[in-house]
Amino acid sequence: MTTPVLVYYDMRMLGHNPHGWDPSHPAWTDAVKAMIALQYPNSNLETYSHPERPDRLTAIVDRLMLDPIEGVRWMLPAAASTAQLERVHDKTYVAHIESLEGESCWLAKDTTAVSPGSIEAACLAAGAGISACEAISAGEARRAFCILRPPGHHAHSDHASGFCLYNNLAVTAAHARARLGYERVMVWDWDMHHGNGTQEIFYSDPSVLVVDSHCAAPFYPGSGLLYETGSGAGVGSQINVPLPLGSGNAALLKVFDEVVKPAAKAFQPDILLVSSGFDCHHLDMVCAMDETGFAILAQRMSDLADELCDGRLVLLLEGGYNAQALADSAHAVVKVLAGNPVNACNVMPDDPGCEAVADAVQFHQGLNTRRA
Repeated sequence: MTTPVLVYYDMRMLGHNPHGWDPSHPAWTDAVKAMIALQYPNSNLETYSHPERPDRLTAIVDRLMLDPIEGVRWMLPAAASTAQLERVHDKTYVAHIESLEGESCWLAKDTTAVSPGSIEAACLAAGAGISACEAISAGEARRAFCILRPPGHHAHSDHASGFCLYNNLAVTAAHARARLGYERVMVWDWDMHHGNGTQEIFYSDPSVLVVDSHCAAPFYPGSGLLYETGSGAGVGSQINVPLPLGSGNAALLKVFDEVVKPAAKAFQPDILLVSSGFDCHHLDMVCAMDETGFAILAQRMSDLADELCDGRLVLLLEGGYNAQALADSAHAVVKVLAGNPVNACNVMPDDPGCEAVADAVQFHQGLNTRRA
């Protein structure tokens, strides 16, 4: 049975196009080259181009256009307003980013950068999730997928990092609570990198539960340790699941079954949000997932949303830097969101991530027992 799914996209997000090195910061360039060489040993630094490039989006859009999915409705996002951004970002930081309209510069040594069209793109990216939540609240659909860039989950309340200017998911979650009456928001960040910005923004907020599965430190950004579980009133609202390199579909399915699902049932969210990075795909050379794994994760999240929050589920694109992997994974996920069941899921017989998930489950269960 076909289910309506809203797909948000605006080609103006292609205007974000940083590239190359920053000759005014040679020390930053050296640091970035060292980081890339560590994480991607086979990369060619002489032919390096910025991985967060426009064809990440065009690969997804072209695939959805060439292989259309029944039930998809293409939607234009509204740009996030200054007030909406300031719900999660410091006013001085928002003003600083807005002041860079039309400029080209680096903002951090991890190659976070802006080009002349970046600020418009960032406002549209931050507004996409808001637009999706408002449409769902109005009854237009129950599922949405936001094709956006720059990504957001590394953006902190007061600074940019990890290719991210505004924290798109955090802006969405804050709007859902402030304007749409969703008192409890649950997030699963399945991107390969820890969403350190999202964690910082909601670290003491018990109304937003964040589960984050990611490659364990020292992999970038080096955070997301097990004991990082929240502070103050938000203790227990951050659940980190660090995984080894090479983790595949089986590990992420185990994260859902043994961490996400029980946490959601205990929390009883009003809406589910996903930081949907696709860089765990094996074509990104670090982990071992494929599009069948992302498809079944989307199916299980859809079923969970149906069970707990009237089907309300919004996925926002984060990372993923191989065009083929992005196209295949996003298409598979949107197909599931539109009501097409998953026929098969490829699973490695010895997934190295499964043991790490079991360790994380034991840690968090023991923590809850000690608190009780």
